[in-house]
Amino acid sequence: MKQKLLVFRRKLLMRYLFLLMCMTGGLAHQQTFGSQQKDLESVFVSLALEDAPVEKVLRTIEQKTDFRFAFDLDQVRNTPLVSISVKKQSLLSVLEDISSKTHLKFKQINSTIHVSKASSTVQKTEGPSQLDFIQVTGKVLDDTGEPLPGASVVVEGEPSKGTVTDIDGNYSIEAAEGATLVFSYIGFESKKVVVGSQSTINVTLAMSTSSLEEVVVVGYGTQKKLSVVGAVDQVGQEKLEGRPVATMSQALQGVSANLIVQQRNSEPGAGINLNIRGISTLGDNSPLIVIDGVIGGDINLLNPSDIESVSVLKDAGSAAIYGSRANNGVVLITTKQGKKNSRPKVTYNGLVGVNTPQFFTQPVHGYQNAMLRNESAFNAGRSEAVFSPEQIRQMRENGDTEWFAKEIFKNALQQNHNLSVSGGGENSTYLVSAGYTDQRSNFVGPEKGYTRYNFRMNLTNEFGRFKMSSKLAYTRRLIKDHSFSSGTLMADANRVPLYYTQKDSLGRYLTNDILQQFNPLGILEKGGFREHIDDNVFGNISGELKLTSDLKMRGVFGFNMYANNMYARTTQVDFYPRGIYGGDRNTTDENRKGLDLNSQLMLQYNKLFSERHEVNALIGVSNENHTDRGVGIYKRFTDPELGTPITETIINPDSYNSNQSSSENSLNSLFGRVSYDLDKKYFAEFSFRYDGSSKFREDIRWGFFPSASIGYRISEEDFMSSYRDRFGEVKIRSSYGVLGNQNVGNYQYQTTFFTFQNAYGFNNAAVGGTGFNYANPNIQWERAATFNIGADLDFMDGALTLSLDYFDKVTSDILVPPAVPGVFGTSLPDFNNGKVSNKGWEITTTYRHRGDLFEHTFSFNLADSKNKVLDFQGEERLTGMEELQVLLKEGYPFNSYVGLKRDGYFQNVDEVENGAKPEGLNVQPGDNRYVDVDGNGVINDDDKYVFGNPFPRMTFGLTYNVRVKGFDLNVFAQGVGNRTMMIRGEMVEPFHYNYGMTMYEHQLDYWTPQNPDARYPRLADNGSQSNTNNFRRGSDMYLFDAAYLRLKNVQVGYTLPKSLAEKLGMQNCRAYLSGQNLFTLSKVDFVDPELSEFDNSMRSGGANSARAYPTMVYYGFGLDITF
Repeated sequence: MKQKLLVFRRKLLMRYLFLLMCMTGGLAHQQTFGSQQKDLESVFVSLALEDAPVEKVLRTIEQKTDFRFAFDLDQVRNTPLVSISVKKQSLLSVLEDISSKTHLKFKQINSTIHVSKASSTVQKTEGPSQLDFIQVTGKVLDDTGEPLPGASVVVEGEPSKGTVTDIDGNYSIEAAEGATLVFSYIGFESKKVVVGSQSTINVTLAMSTSSLEEVVVVGYGTQKKLSVVGAVDQVGQEKLEGRPVATMSQALQGVSANLIVQQRNSEPGAGINLNIRGISTLGDNSPLIVIDGVIGGDINLLNPSDIESVSVLKDAGSAAIYGSRANNGVVLITTKQGKKNSRPKVTYNGLVGVNTPQFFTQPVHGYQNAMLRNESAFNAGRSEAVFSPEQIRQMRENGDTEWFAKEIFKNALQQNHNLSVSGGGENSTYLVSAGYTDQRSNFVGPEKGYTRYNFRMNLTNEFGRFKMSSKLAYTRRLIKDHSFSSGTLMADANRVPLYYTQKDSLGRYLTNDILQQFNPLGILEKGGFREHIDDNVFGNISGELKLTSDLKMRGVFGFNMYANNMYARTTQVDFYPRGIYGGDRNTTDENRKGLDLNSQLMLQYNKLFSERHEVNALIGVSNENHTDRGVGIYKRFTDPELGTPITETIINPDSYNSNQSSSENSLNSLFGRVSYDLDKKYFAEFSFRYDGSSKFREDIRWGFFPSASIGYRISEEDFMSSYRDRFGEVKIRSSYGVLGNQNVGNYQYQTTFFTFQNAYGFNNAAVGGTGFNYANPNIQWERAATFNIGADLDFMDGALTLSLDYFDKVTSDILVPPAVPGVFGTSLPDFNNGKVSNKGWEITTTYRHRGDLFEHTFSFNLADSKNKVLDFQGEERLTGMEELQVLLKEGYPFNSYVGLKRDGYFQNVDEVENGAKPEGLNVQPGDNRYVDVDGNGVINDDDKYVFGNPFPRMTFGLTYNVRVKGFDLNVFAQGVGNRTMMIRGEMVEPFHYNYGMTMYEHQLDYWTPQNPDARYPRLADNGSQSNTNNFRRGSDMYLFDAAYLRLKNVQVGYTLPKSLAEKLGMQNCRAYLSGQNLFTLSKVDFVDPELSEFDNSMRSGGANSARAYPTMVYYGFGLDITF
């Protein structure tokens, strides 16, 4: 039944896609540049204003109509106050009335009404014979070189002489020599130019620095920044473009305070942790992703060049409207679209470069390694040396062989290419884009890597009171790598000293006394492959109907359809003198398909009462449904000659099997928001979501998640007028609300059953069986009560902005499975058990200076968060993690490290005899000495300390951009000010467990009588009592200060002069050099301090080591061209 339902939905979706393509194609065909304009006589408005500034009157008309006014603020503010009371009167007569009272002149161009000053008296002017009039022509552009259609150009003091730019930004006006032309456009700073003898004047207008006028994307809508009362940080496209990144998550690193992005390694296609404001749950801490208003979708499938803005919702005031999934914050992504009244614009962005592996650690010389092996053996009490003096002499004379770890890596190409076409008419816009990203693997052998193809089409159309938009995106992602584990490959390559080789002169892959069964080079070159092919179609169509001047209805239907395939084949590789890889020649074929459907219906009301009270209300309902189905086939015994699976003669029927899985969940919601604004000074907002999830039992599956927020522009008070004039704006805001988390499995409230092939053996044959998962019928939401208080300030007419926030979040009913012994036979479902506090703060500041020849921008953000378990029902849970343990206990942060605390070293025999020691161990001078917490003279588990937390604290990002004439420099740095990193295994212990036989340069700081304050204890072979004391007792020796500062990206570019670019047939052309990961400053210099021990679920993880795919240093060349 479920399969039939899935098939029906797919057919329905395909019909929708066909209809969408037909409609969007037709709509694009209808776009023209000479559409019939709305007549001022046919638009009616009602106004009731008394002694109001003209600016306020015009803004009120904008709210009630689709027209926008363009004017010079200085001219408008120096006009008399206006009183007007009309009911359903034509806009033309209203403007004529305003004109008669204020001596302002109005001129309609498309949907923009340009305002200029008219003379109230006849002025004496010089006759034509006394003045030289010039026909001035030119172009008005924005600061990116794009034309500004509809910009106002007037002669100062002569209101009858004015014009507007055409679709290409061109204008023509007659002016006397010495006259002043005033250029203005909505959202841009006005500019005045004195007319000399020149007949051509081209002008570039800079974006207005008033941050309060900025439009911010919020949940289910937009707001001006001055009225935003939640903790919302919006990142513009300028911070995302031009960086050599393969995924959208990488592009977001460091651009927003407390938006924490961590990689576990740099392998193409590797997972990335994305987190907002730290850790507040034991489960998945990933934020909710919303793309173009549709919940869900993979952020890393997006093309960064398609992104217009990213809004990060951090508190309950901004995120509660997303309810049960907003506990970890929300990331709203808005893609680009065309502009109205603009001709087709073709844009190309390309970036090509080379990734070079960066090895933080370095082994000692081969002969040196042999000498240290002898020392380690001697300290362990062995009488015979591991290497003879003759062997060491030969090693020294022969020199080092190539380190295996470097031999299996190479430089690799990375390239990004994006092409888009955009434009629009009076009532429509369009954007079509295509992108190609290719990051080659740095592993040697057959070509591997990450490739992504993106296609997008965004269209909008208006038909009177009805607006329609459609967005359709297709992505194909291919990830091809080797058939083995990258971590194991790196471990094997790392642990071989510099006196072995991987190949002999005959091309045979060699094994040795350390790698007795494997050869990393052979596996990479001939051991097979694993290939992922992911296809994704994501889209939505929305319609908006203006029911009245104050009320709109909007409907959205979105979908996300994906099909993922993973095919892997292991081929046999023979090693010499012994060892075989891939002897059973496995073949795996896994397929997974899924469909997400999202439908929304909303009513939005906006009304201004008595010209002081503005109310904005939103109410909506939505349904989300997710279905997923997977199947896998696993087969052995491939043809050794052809390397293909045998399909006809299976030697052993147990050599192949298959499995399949399916799941479905849904969410029904009622949501809303009401905001109130008094005089643009006092703000209040209430939002809520009422969610019903299929993941919970029917009678407890509904949850209510409200929030309330207030804001106060204190700078608008009369007593602050002096401060406002001298410095700028001040707004304080605060919010409180409850957010939810439903990141649990689909059927945990029900007992579920599963089958497996090998339950037990009988008569030398495997017998299948059935198992089950226990249910928790009482499972329900996590709830996070969140408080936030903040302030937004700007200075120097908006050139300098500052945002401050403090938050306090308490999450209750934490979802965590109970601990059970391994012999229990199965795992238990999640239970609501625990309460966690997460507190922190963040600061963001930006300074902008724009001049004709020089401009620069500086942006800095700094943030911190700290969590603590408040209630875990008295339970203390210790989980082993490599040499240490992690703790879950009341009063401590999540996953705090637990181990012994070192107290230096035993320096002599007297200290050994009189000091506390682990019972039964005969320690020596140079061995670790531990703090005896209970003072009983014996070191045991009762003496363990709780140490730092692995999650980054004091995170920061810094961006500096400077442009002088055509040259520009962009610098981006980011880092962490406080973090404890666990580094394990061979990176700490020389000759680790006799598994690794390499010693590294940083380990040369070990104890000797001449080096008593070393970082590491004396050398002693595995199995010795000294080795057991030093490396098997789990201490803070494995913990390191991983604070770092990294120069993440540098760009140096040059933009061709406009005149030269136009001669070459281009509107704009910029070429630049780019570098990534150029410099790192950290106390930890032998591993990458940026790498994370954990993923976004704090239940999993492993200590850091050099076993990860190395960090890449990138050097490349980029080109941005607009036609």
